[in-house]
Amino acid sequence: MVELWSVYSFPIRDKVVEDQPTVDSFLHSLGLEKYAIHFKAEEVDLYSLKQMGDNDLKELGVPMGPRKKILLALASRARRQV
Repeated sequence: MVELWSVYSFPIRDKVVEDQPTVDSFLHSLGLEKYAIHFKAEEVDLYSLKQMGDNDLKELGVPMGPRKKILLALASRARRQV
């Protein structure tokens, strides 16, 4: 399985550009890409997403099942970073 949050670097014009994951790629990895529109409408980026809780996701209109998947994936990522 590919690490979603890993950073890939590639040279462009003698500079190194980091290809950071996005909310879209995160949701796609969970099979929840259809909810990306909710995050785009509220201008939620990955930093903001990492700060969100169940109620925040509920306010965005994300149903319970997908909310739990998102929160579990975020918690799993946080544990791996420690």
